[in-house]
Amino acid sequence: MTRSLNSDLSVRLLLVLSPMFLATDAFAQAAEGAQGGALNYSLIDLIKFGGWVGYLIILMSVVAMALVVEYALSIRSKTISPEEDLNELRGLLESRDYDKITAKLNGTNASFLATVVASGVKERSRGYDAMVKAMEDSADSLTGGLLRKIEHLNIIANIAPMLGLLGTVMGMVQSFNQISVAVGGVDPRRLAGGIFEALMTTVMGLIVGIPSLYAFGIFRNRVDAVAAEAAANAADLVEPLKHSSEAGG
Repeated sequence: MTRSLNSDLSVRLLLVLSPMFLATDAFAQAAEGAQGGALNYSLIDLIKFGGWVGYLIILMSVVAMALVVEYALSIRSKTISPEEDLNELRGLLESRDYDKITAKLNGTNASFLATVVASGVKERSRGYDAMVKAMEDSADSLTGGLLRKIEHLNIIANIAPMLGLLGTVMGMVQSFNQISVAVGGVDPRRLAGGIFEALMTTVMGLIVGIPSLYAFGIFRNRVDAVAAEAAANAADLVEPLKHSSEAGG
């Protein structure tokens, strides 16, 4: 099941990152429309049209790709509920070495699974129900932390198109202002050229925003899946303590 989830995530991430990596090709192909006498622009020219807003969107695209890669490596079963922790915790519970388990709460590199189990074992003197409640609270807290972590992608997905719209509005205002002070009649080509340059920031913002929003959705579902899996593993580990005399005090 884990391999299937990881494989599915890899395919989805490829779909998410493809628009970002192929954005340069999309810009280049759009600029190569030489039919009908259209001007040819290089990728650098298209980016320059966006001005400082365009450069900011490019920076956000780099941040978004870095976040996607980092989340792909950190939010998975292998790191949330590692097999080695599962085996170690099972052995410690069987030998009733609870001190070593609770010590994991003070560890900086404790996994999701280890933290949840340690939170429950810490409350063993209050009974099994108290253990389960402590584990549920710990799992909810850790899941909330993961959801807040991936929220950065959602922020980028919402800000990038807004920045693109801002750049477009600013460009059109500047274009119409130049036309308003121009001497003589208004050249339609000049007007169309100004609008073309202004619209490039909207295109850039959408290219960044749409894949980022899709990536956020993938990781949000991924967090739910791996957190539920870790919580289930934790519940299975402490199940033998349900009828243990130590679990009851």
